[in-house]
This record gives sequence, structure tokens and C-alpha cells, in this order.
Amino acid sequence: MASHTHHVVVVGGSFGGVNAAYQLRRKLGDRVDVTLISAEADFTFIPSLPWVMMGWRKPEAIKVPLAGPMRRRGVSFIHDRATAIDPQAQTATTAGGKIFSYDHLVLATGSELDWSNVPGSDPAMGAVHSCFTVEQAVAAREAIARFLASDGGQAIVGASPGASCIGPAYELIMMLDTALRRQKRRHLFDLHLVTPEPFLGHFGLNGIGNMSRLLEDEFRSRHLNWTINAALARIDTGTATLAEGTEMPMDLAVLIPAFYGAQVVRDVEGLGNPRGFIPTDKHLRSTKYPNIYAVGVSVAIAPPVPTPVPVGVPKTGHMSEEMATRAAANISVEVTGSGEPVDALTLPITCLTDAGDVAFYIKAEPFLPPRNLAAIRRGVRYHYLKLAFERFYLEKVKRDLPGMHFGW
Repeated sequence: MASHTHHVVVVGGSFGGVNAAYQLRRKLGDRVDVTLISAEADFTFIPSLPWVMMGWRKPEAIKVPLAGPMRRRGVSFIHDRATAIDPQAQTATTAGGKIFSYDHLVLATGSELDWSNVPGSDPAMGAVHSCFTVEQAVAAREAIARFLASDGGQAIVGASPGASCIGPAYELIMMLDTALRRQKRRHLFDLHLVTPEPFLGHFGLNGIGNMSRLLEDEFRSRHLNWTINAALARIDTGTATLAEGTEMPMDLAVLIPAFYGAQVVRDVEGLGNPRGFIPTDKHLRSTKYPNIYAVGVSVAIAPPVPTPVPVGVPKTGHMSEEMATRAAANISVEVTGSGEPVDALTLPITCLTDAGDVAFYIKAEPFLPPRNLAAIRRGVRYHYLKLAFERFYLEKVKRDLPGMHFGW
């Protein structure tokens, strides 16, 4: 009697999904059929989108088509959007009507952007730009180019209440400063960070080491203004209004919204929490459906401490990759019946936050406090390290290379 080939379906083609597919193939070989379903044909190195916004990188330079690399690794690649999951039947269905059966399902479904809590903040309305897709980055690039070429003005860069990926706002406001200083026109512009965090460098993690003090020093040396505990309440053309009534004039606005979990998760009763993120055990198994694993942004992680204005916990590219590696290891344990599952939520974090001229190297282990390690470094070398890492990581995706991990 022929043995059963184990079927694993992975949904999502970014850091978590790509690495989960590669790791499953590497760990289990021909014991499994691995299918990757992705709404995007390309992997995009999202940490480089601020460079695209500044006109320092072309969009095509930070993409890798996924079909070829997946085929070479023996992974079936489906360029389509997953629209339905049936945990009882153990199937995933795509917009094209294809149905895929699974023994294990890995959801690396990321997030959807929630503009609803700040009226007027949706980029489609024209007053605000954002940085989570190539299309958004290109639209912002054009607005930023006009702003930098103007006779002077005011920029607001920041995040809405509940936002959980605030790092790019810090990068962008420092990059704007760098670009204007290179033009010797910095004195004509006001740059203002508006953040729901209770202090600079909180990042939804209650801070990392002495990052808050370092960022305050950095912002003061660059003459950047900031407002913390900021609850943006409304955006109109030319004005941002905070909940306590302060009106802030602006010629450019770039904002990071709060996130929802993916619609395909929200449509399954009991799979996601009220925001659509997936509660898991420490092995990344859904608490409702144990043969469904979640990795990356789709995982529900509670903030370490309450804050006056809500701030979400970020899931960086490094964290998503770590989760994918550990989820694959735990699926391997289940498939082979050997070994012990690993804790997949006590994660390290490594990040390079770029300012256009220098960068900050940030390492913390575990990512939530209290920590065994928190290290911060600043310097020009880390700016060039991030440039080099972008190139390395794109090759890593093309070739399934082992090695370094950095990212938002």
C-alpha cells in the first residue's frame, strides 16, 4: 500500500510564506508536497520601500519573481489570491476557483490596512501617502519629489492610533532631513513626527535598550520635531487634527495605519481575533485548529504594556522568517513523529533602521521585555550594511540561501 504524501499549503508570498515553503522542502524533502499560494507574483523586499519613496531605488530592483525559484525547489507556486479556508474539509480556495487540500496549512497572510479610525487618512482620498506596497511607494515618491523641490513647507510623518509597524516613519523623516541637508535647503522645511508611542523608540515593544535616548539625541541634532501620545483624529487637505484639538498644517503627509488581519482569516469563525489576527500556542499552531499554523504579521501578539494611545506589536521581516523556520520545524516533528517542537514565540529581533546617511543596528533577544540582550549601534557602516543586506536577501529568495536575517 502506497504511503500517504503529506500536503502542506502555505498562503502568502512575503518573508513568512517564502521561508516557510523553503524550510518545509528542506526539512521534509519528498515526504511532503508543498504549495505556495500568493496574490503577488513577486517577492518584494519591503524594507527598501522608503528608499523607493525617496527616489533612491527603482521598484523593479527590489523584486524577485517567485515562480522560477519555487519551481526549482520543488514547490508548486500558485499566483492567485486565497479567498476561502474550510478547516473542516481542510481546503483552501482561490479567487480563480481552484481548491487545494491540505494536511497542514501555514498562514503567512500578512495584514490589510485599516484607515477607518482616522477619517481622511486613506491614500485614495489624496491627502495622505503610505509605504506598504510598491504602488503606494511610487505615488509617495512623486509627492516627496514635489515637496523637496518646493520653496519650503511642512511635512508630517507618523502613524495612526493602533499602528504596529512604526519603524518606516522614523526612517522616512530622517531620510527627508538627509536629502534636504544635501541640497543645503533644510532650513526652509519643518519635519514633524506624529506618533501614538508614549516615547520615541517605543516601537510597540516598550523600547529597546537606550534607543529612546539615542533617538531623542538624533532628532535634536537634526532639528526634527515630534509629538508623542498623538491620537490622530482627522486628516483634511493641508491639515492634520489630533484628538485633543490641535491642528497641524502640512504640505506633505506620510502615515502608517493600523492593521487588520487578512479577510480570508476574518471569514473563518474562530480562526482570528476581532481584528483578524490568529491566536496561537507557543508552537504557532492555531488555538482553534491545530493543523493550521500562523507566521509573521498574521499572528496575534498582545502588547507588552498598555499605552495611553494604542500601539501594536510589530512583526519584522526577521521575526516573520524566524517564525516560518520554527513553524516548519514543528510541522516536521508532527509529520515525522520524531524530535520535540520548539518555542516559536520567544523570538529575537534584528533590525537596521536607515536614515539615508547613517543607520541604527538594533538587536534584542527576546523581542519582548524583559530581555537577555539589547544592543544598539549607530554609524555609516550600518547604512552600507543595509544596502548590502538588501542585495543578499534578494539572492537568498532567488536561491534559498541560508544566512543573515535583518529587516523591519
